[in-house]
Amino acid sequence: MGECEVIEVISFKNSDQKSESNSDDVKYEEENKIIEANVTATNSSSNVTKVNCLTDKVYGPVEIVNATRLMKLLILEPGPSNKSRNDKEGRLLPGTCVIVLFYARWSIFSSQAAPHFNALPRSFPHIKAVALDAIKYQNFNAQYGIVGVPTLMLVHNGKPVAKFNYTVYTLETFAKFITQITNLQPNGSLYVTSLDFSGPVSSTPSNGTDYCLVLSWIFITACALYFTSQSRWWQQFVELIQNTWRESNAQHEHVD
Repeated sequence: MGECEVIEVISFKNSDQKSESNSDDVKYEEENKIIEANVTATNSSSNVTKVNCLTDKVYGPVEIVNATRLMKLLILEPGPSNKSRNDKEGRLLPGTCVIVLFYARWSIFSSQAAPHFNALPRSFPHIKAVALDAIKYQNFNAQYGIVGVPTLMLVHNGKPVAKFNYTVYTLETFAKFITQITNLQPNGSLYVTSLDFSGPVSSTPSNGTDYCLVLSWIFITACALYFTSQSRWWQQFVELIQNTWRESNAQHEHVD
């Protein structure tokens, strides 16, 4: 009996040790799974396919373009990047990069961003920098989803790949945006000179008449007057004026 009891106790202890070791193994495996999951999540978040910009050309200052000139710059260039199966393959293949600023001459925010955009070609000479008046040439707004100014858009081999989503429009944020999307790094230090405030994109908002804004206000006013005239309140107001006018005429006739 004693031996049986001892054997039972020993076997019970062994089962406890096994259960403890099994629980430790389970915990270890779970910890490994969590670590592996964290590593995978980190790698997936940092695994961004960058645009491969050509570096065989050096472009000059910012060019103010019209609709025709911009369409020529955004025409798909012949090459393997336009025959790729998906966007990832197209980004990996080399292509011409163009940075486009959609601005408005009367916009204060566009004027504040102008000197920083004018300084951008010095830091990234291999990217063609152009600026388009989004109010004057509005046909591009719906095509590229431009809902406000200023808007910065990066084009790779004729295909829009990214838009600037920062709230601060400075040369540093512009450079950060480009380095995150492309394979390029700034050429030297980032700085804005006094000449950058004079152009090509003006840093002083113009006082010209915005005819689109005037037409918009006329349209809004006309719609407001029309719907007001069709309302019950307006009809009651008109009837009140008419009744008051009739009563006053009747009193004058009675006095006469």
